[in-house]
Amino acid sequence: MRCPACGALFGETAPGACPSCGYPIGKSYSVFRAVAWIEDAAVSVLLCAMVILVLAQIGLRDILSTGIAGGSEMVRHMVLWIAFISAGLAAREGKHIRIDIAYRILPDGMKRFAEVATSLFTTVMCGILVYASIIFIRVDYSTGTSILFYRVLIPVWTLELVIPAGYCAVMLRFALRCMLSFRALFKGD
Repeated sequence: MRCPACGALFGETAPGACPSCGYPIGKSYSVFRAVAWIEDAAVSVLLCAMVILVLAQIGLRDILSTGIAGGSEMVRHMVLWIAFISAGLAAREGKHIRIDIAYRILPDGMKRFAEVATSLFTTVMCGILVYASIIFIRVDYSTGTSILFYRVLIPVWTLELVIPAGYCAVMLRFALRCMLSFRALFKGD
């Protein structure tokens, strides 16, 4: 199992609290596990669908000199979905990029402060990006742009809904990490 707050691994049975960060693991943990399962399944299904669609496009072009209408646009949007869902996965597991050299040379007290500051900064930046992505989707909604994919007209704005959802997932996970780091900073853990 993995801690929903810090991403630390522990045994198959959920302890009362995460051994790494102290996050309470209780009934709410099943919600985190369900969200994690949905994220993992979505990335897997999208990746498989994307590969199948690309292979079908290649086969149809080589054999029948045709393709699937809107196939390349759908693959581009699937890449977008995989990227944003994977950003949430990276935030869930604590695998986001960070400047590790500064974290290694800081004393313990400063490490906790740096963790609070970087988590807070990331949370604020993701909040701004959630807002910007909603504006972006509103513009696409107002233009009425659509993709014709195999006889189905799909509005582009629906395919871009993953952008604010992905930023929101990362923002919430970093907000949780910020709260836990803030608590640890003043608790002295």
